[in-house]
Amino acid sequence: MNGYKFHTEAWTEGKKTINSGVFVKGVTDGGEDDFYGVIKHIYELVYHYLDSENKVVLFYCEWYDPSRGTKIDRSYGTVEIQMNRKYKEYDPFIMSNIVRQVYYVPYPSFVTRKRGWCVVIKTKPQGHIENGDQVEDVAYQVDDVDQINEVVAAEDITSLNDTTVEGHQVDASILLVENNVDEENDEEFESDDNNEENDEENDEENDEENDEENEEENDEENDEENDMDSEDEE
Repeated sequence: MNGYKFHTEAWTEGKKTINSGVFVKGVTDGGEDDFYGVIKHIYELVYHYLDSENKVVLFYCEWYDPSRGTKIDRSYGTVEIQMNRKYKEYDPFIMSNIVRQVYYVPYPSFVTRKRGWCVVIKTKPQGHIENGDQVEDVAYQVDDVDQINEVVAAEDITSLNDTTVEGHQVDASILLVENNVDEENDEEFESDDNNEENDEENDEENDEENDEENEEENDEENDEENDMDSEDEE
């Protein structure tokens, strides 16, 4: 309940943890009318309303006297309870959703002037947050949006300057120019490669033509020599 686990005082006897202490905030801010007590019984009331089943958890508590049995130490901000001072009025019931959990720590036995007194320790709820004297769930969502920010058009980048670190300012236009130069250089490299390929093809064709011409000249010379030899024999 509200991030706490409550048990009755009888159930917590002999246990390592005590979950029976409760605290209810009073109407004043000074704390003089705050109520501290222990849970004696826990009741769950079930009732029907508009064809639906509803449940309410009530604590039957034994309260300590807020006037004579409670002291507030202003210098340390602590609350002390005299355990044998009970609240005499009959007002035992409290709804479980408005209480907070506390436990009581007695003073050591050698502090004789504080015999019978305990210090109140307030516990923190699990899975909840405390807002003053109210306990709220951790999960929080705003259903109504008060203002919606307008969409701002993206601006062109004019400078790459990070003011959080040391460095020189860089003009973004330089980067754009360098990118263009790189693209032009790539095109030039591609054209040079194409020219080299064309030159190699032309050289190969010229070599083939020269070889053919040389072969034809050699054939002609051989024919002439053969003709001369035949004439000499005659």
